[in-house]
Amino acid sequence: MGILQTAGTSADHIAQVIFEYAAKISREEDISNLILLNADLARDLAGAERCSLWLIDERTGELWTRVAHGMQEIRIPRGLGIVGACIAEGATLIINDAQQDKRFFRNVDESSGFHTHSILCVPLRHEKGIMGALQLLNKKSGFSAEDAEVLRFMALYAASAIHAESLRQEAESARLLKHELVLAAGVQQRLFPIESAPAPDLEYTGLCRPAKFVGGDYYDFLQLPGESFGFTLGDVSGKGFPAAVLMASIHTLSRALLLHHPHDLALATTELNDSLYRSSSADRYSTFFCGVLNSARTELTYVNAGHIPPFIVRKNGSIERPEEGDLPIGLMPGVQYRQHTIHIAPGDRIVCVSDGIIEAQTGDGELWDELRLESVMLENLEASAKQLAETVLSSADQFAGHSEQFDDMTIIVLRILP
Repeated sequence: MGILQTAGTSADHIAQVIFEYAAKISREEDISNLILLNADLARDLAGAERCSLWLIDERTGELWTRVAHGMQEIRIPRGLGIVGACIAEGATLIINDAQQDKRFFRNVDESSGFHTHSILCVPLRHEKGIMGALQLLNKKSGFSAEDAEVLRFMALYAASAIHAESLRQEAESARLLKHELVLAAGVQQRLFPIESAPAPDLEYTGLCRPAKFVGGDYYDFLQLPGESFGFTLGDVSGKGFPAAVLMASIHTLSRALLLHHPHDLALATTELNDSLYRSSSADRYSTFFCGVLNSARTELTYVNAGHIPPFIVRKNGSIERPEEGDLPIGLMPGVQYRQHTIHIAPGDRIVCVSDGIIEAQTGDGELWDELRLESVMLENLEASAKQLAETVLSSADQFAGHSEQFDDMTIIVLRILP
């Protein structure tokens, strides 16, 4: 039988209802309103008293009404009631004496004062399965198989509309996420030094290549009073906009503290740690290496807060790795950081990297490691700071081949001029 042969409802009535709703639906662009119009149309086509559209809440394990004529939102445990049985069985149910059906869930009637006589319920299906059900209540002459045919047709439309809405929401979420990442990337890029301002007896450079749209590595250079020169490199926990905000905080605070305590890196780092701990959540912290070269470029004073030890590449080809260090900043309050000093001479290089460089890996999981990095540095003793940084990155890339970059790759190189 076709839709126009619904028992108890004239063809003229059906045609009139469809004509009236077709005009409304054609003008409506909002999916939520279309779903409501769909429920109204189903009710009026079948000559029912009310219509409700139920969806499965996977998070709570409940069924809830996206539309419920004459009611606020209703929530019931999944599996209860006629609608629960319809969804569980994936079958159309026609109940013309609801009060005598053991599956009927009376709580809704009791709380609302509504009296349910008859129920027609069909599952809402989409490509991944059943998402809910469309339910009609109370038809004077009782629901028929022809009414069920009409309702199944409306259920197809409703399921398509809801699925389209879900896809639109996912697209909007993706758009918002991309917008957030663009903002975060902008924050990060503005933190990095735009260019290397000339510094007496010193050549320096930094490169950072995030693994994703926004990374967690950062670095900075700072001219200090008395021609001292400061630099920092770190790796923030997490990714995205929260990490970018923490990077901005570290950037601002570390600069202010270094200018205030240029000769006491331990105190500056201790204050930085306490400030970050007070203002960020427990899962927000950062490794942090901070070094200051004196004006004569003969001493490097540094604090290492959980970062990879630097490489001191001597002019004669030897490499030293100062291993002293403390906890990452922002991880625990009250940490007393210690500073250390190492002798530096003309021709020496100071190389600091993030773990994304030494952990670059092939498709088989083989790591580039520190020994390969040291070999590249020794093969390029005559290279400028910028040339060495670029060579290190390209060498790591060549080793990894076409494998995906798993972590941010950052390197800073300082060369004491002869």
